Formats: sequence, structure tokens, C-alpha cells
Amino acid sequence: MTPVRLLAVAALVSLASAQNPTAYCTAGTSTNGCTPSINANVQPNTANTAGCVITTSGVEGQKFGLTFYGVDNSGFTPTLWGAGGTSFLCVKPPTRRIGSPLNSGGTFGQCDGVYVIDWDAFQAASPGALGNPWTIGAPVLVQSWYRDPAAVKSSNLSNAVELTLRVSAPTPCLSPISGMVVIPNGTFQMGSNASGGPPYYSSQWERPVHDVSISYCFWMGEAEVTQVQYATLMGANPSFFPGASNPVEGVSWFNAQAYCAALTAQQGALGNLPPGYQYRLPTEAEWEYACRAGTTTEFNVGADLFCYQARFGSLPCNSPAPAPVRSYAPNAWGLYDMHGNVAEWCLDSYSVYSGAAATDPFVHGGPQRVYRGGAYGHLSFQCRSATRSSNDVLPTDTSDDLGFRVVLAPILVP
Repeated sequence: MTPVRLLAVAALVSLASAQNPTAYCTAGTSTNGCTPSINANVQPNTANTAGCVITTSGVEGQKFGLTFYGVDNSGFTPTLWGAGGTSFLCVKPPTRRIGSPLNSGGTFGQCDGVYVIDWDAFQAASPGALGNPWTIGAPVLVQSWYRDPAAVKSSNLSNAVELTLRVSAPTPCLSPISGMVVIPNGTFQMGSNASGGPPYYSSQWERPVHDVSISYCFWMGEAEVTQVQYATLMGANPSFFPGASNPVEGVSWFNAQAYCAALTAQQGALGNLPPGYQYRLPTEAEWEYACRAGTTTEFNVGADLFCYQARFGSLPCNSPAPAPVRSYAPNAWGLYDMHGNVAEWCLDSYSVYSGAAATDPFVHGGPQRVYRGGAYGHLSFQCRSATRSSNDVLPTDTSDDLGFRVVLAPILVP
């Protein structure tokens, strides 16, 4: 990966950090020397499904207290919590308690007390609470109060934490995502028994045909990643055929992996990833399943591929360069350019088919990576649904007819 791409990924990691709940203001120190600190594990979302838990730790043991919040700190300056005290009120009124007072637990006289608040549960049970119903981007300012009889006002305050309401993460199989298509789970026959001679020139590497089941639904990019998408995220455009809407090419398997990691970091920071899902390259099985879209013919458009259906190199098509994505009609599931335009990297290492039925196959550890779909300069038989190609995977292994598309799918661990 080039330095500019490393910087782009680092910037997205910084974005993820910046999007986390942010502590602010100054905590008071109790008369027993405890300085409590408040934090939240994740940002809340508008559906109250984020798993947001607010924890105030370092409270003196066996002290009753509560956590409260406000929704507008505009023009507000934290104010001292009583003359001579050390605490500051960090949240502008009006405020609202989050649940009932709690005992901090722990040991009396020690700083091991904790208040734990389930934000999602409170909001779900309090539809009329301050700020509810929430809008995306709304701020929430949260602070804890606890009893301290020897202190000014007989109490003290923690520091505060600022939260920002996010959209709820997409629901697998249901939620639409712009530019992506929901691919249902299902079973298909992977590979081809087509003739090894004309017109299909199938190879032994496509056999034996075998049943493959994809047990989960996932989202797949309806088009190949474009140059503008790649450059916006990664800060560079390696393509040989410039064009904002053209598919990015000239990318190695490692470049494609880096893009997926950066997109995962970006969307994770925004709360847009379902639990257990990530942006990644499709497995070879996911790719062929999605390409076929329920068909069993050599192409997802039938037994033959014509010039008006895809960008490929057979005469009389004779395509000298890739076309802008979505230039041809999509397949039955709404995916564009699964045949031709640019070939597409897959996640898997290359291996021969065993012939046994498989569920969610994912091959890893080999020296070569698979790419699928054929490209603008390839003959039609090289663009079939079952055609397999592979390259040794090196950081410098790029081609002007090789790009990729992404899926948002379950995390796969080699």
C-alpha cells in the first residue's frame, strides 16, 4: 500500500475515534479523595438498539447518586457546583434523570463505586422523555451526581460525556442501503459442465458442479467500485482509464482489501454496521451466487452474451476500454456488470473444487487469489458466470482490466 493510502486509512481510524462518545468538563473530587469519571461504550441510535451503556466509575463506595442528561449546551459555560467546591455543573438545564437513584456499591471509603445506566432501555421505556423522539445528530450531554455529606451542597458531580444520536444500523435482509443490493440466502449449483470446446471453452477448474449454500443474507455493491468512490476514500486513483464513473482498475488485491478496511472503519464510526458484519470482498461462492441470480445458464442473461448486454471483447463488440458502471442492464437481482467491464477480485485463495456440497465456503491460505466476471477485452466465454481466474497475489500485481466490488457481509476469519 502506498503512503497516501496508509494516510487515508489512518485518517478514517481518526474519524472513528472522533465519532466516539466524548468526555468533557472537570470532575469534582470527593471529600474522601475520589474523582469519578463518566463514559459510554458506544454512541446511541434513534432506534434505541445500539447497546449504549453509560458508566460512571471511581465513585466513593456505598454512595447513592443518579445520572442525568440535557440536550442543549448552546451558550452554556460550566458553573461551579457551590462556592468553595470542586465540582462543575456541565449540563445546561433543563435536565432529566436517567432512571432512579442508584447505590454505587463497592466499599465504603474506597473509590470503587460504579453507576451503570442502560441508555437504550431507559429511552425505550420513556417515549415522553426529554429529547424523545430523537433525530439523527441530536446531542446528549450526560453527567452523574452523588451524595457527599461533608462537601459543599452535600454532594458532588462527575465530569460529563457528550453523545450524538446516530441512525440505527441496517438490519440484515431488510434494510435498504444506497448503492447496494440485498442478496438473500439460498442454494445454487456452482461451476459448469459446459463443453470444453466452442462456444464456451469451459475448463476443468469449473468442475465438478456442486451444491453450495449461502446461509446468510448480505448486501452487495450494485456496481463495481468507481474511481471517484475509490479516490474519495483512499486519496489516489491508480486507474489507466480515467473517468469518475468508470470502475477503478489498476488495483491489487491488497489495495482492494485496504479500501474495504477503510470503508468498514468509516461506516463503523458512523454506526452503520450491523453487529458481526463488515465491508469486504465477496467470496468466490458469494460472487457466483449473486451473478447467477437464480439462473443456471452460462450467462445470467441466457445461453449467449451480446454486445448490448455487457462490455466485452468478442467481435463485433471489440471493446477497447471499460464503460462507466451501470451502462448495461442489471441482472435479475439488480447487479450491474457482473459479466465484463472489469474483472473483480474475490476474497478467496484459489483451490480446486472437491465436488462435495458446501455451506458458506471460504478458501484461504493459498498463494493465488481468485477474480471473476471477465473484462472489456475478454472473449465472451471468459465472462461466464462460472469462469474462474486467479493470480499470484503481490502488492504490485495490478492490471488495467481488474477491479472489484464490495459486499457488506458477515465477518470471515481465516
